Amino acid sequence: MILIYMRKRWGKLKKISIVLLAIFLCVFGAGCGVKQKVKDFATEWKADGREYGKEKTFSKDDTVETAFFKVKVNSITTEDEIEGYVPEDKAHQFIVANITVENTYEDFESITMFCDDFELTWETLGDETTFPEYQFYEEQLPDSYELKYGESKTGNLIFITPRDMTDYRMKYYEVWDDNFIGNTYYINFSTK
Repeated sequence: MILIYMRKRWGKLKKISIVLLAIFLCVFGAGCGVKQKVKDFATEWKADGREYGKEKTFSKDDTVETAFFKVKVNSITTEDEIEGYVPEDKAHQFIVANITVENTYEDFESITMFCDDFELTWETLGDETTFPEYQFYEEQLPDSYELKYGESKTGNLIFITPRDMTDYRMKYYEVWDDNFIGNTYYINFSTK
């Protein structure tokens, strides 16, 4: 009697073990694609209706609208010297991007902006970027600033770049207060 009971129980354990092994292989193996589906579902759930994963490219003449603000590049210039400051490397120059940022995010009374919300890249950097210089003269955007809904601020972002580069991409990517990464925006411009 005990032997029959043990055989039935072993048969059930064997079936459960096979099912668990199949699930394990699907989730952690390359064959089923379940792992990617679970990851996609988790991202979609965390997105909670927010856009994400898109890369949007604009020219310097466009007004770019993100989830939080609009940004417009008013002008781009190159400078060898700004108020007595020069790049340490003589093969480099300043890129001065004058921009206007307007808060369009209705869900909060204000948003906090940082000068390093914007990054710059060029062909020889590949996937790398460089951040603007922290404020060292009056016409620059502050290192951080608050914008109330509907309010805008205009100022310069100062980047140091090689003199032989002329084509650039300014980059911004959305980071929500829960660290969710939204879309990425590029503004292409040339200093030719």
